Amino acid sequence: MYETEIRLRYASPSFARAVKNALSPDDNIPNSQMIVSTNAHGRILTVQVKECEKIETLQLTVQDIFRCIQATETSLKKIAKP
Repeated sequence: MYETEIRLRYASPSFARAVKNALSPDDNIPNSQMIVSTNAHGRILTVQVKECEKIETLQLTVQDIFRCIQATETSLKKIAKP
């Protein structure tokens, strides 16, 4: 089994929580033994992927997570601008 952890530091706890809230619906993957958990503690966002049977699946999952993070960050920055 393969696993990984992504840790990102943001400028504020509220931004980290907003990104966490955007990613959390993806934590439950139907018909999969893979476990994805997303947490925000202060300014740190942590995404853990566990119980992944194939390295290729883990790689694709991490790429998807980063795409979602990028889209969320871009949207949140546009909303935050006056």
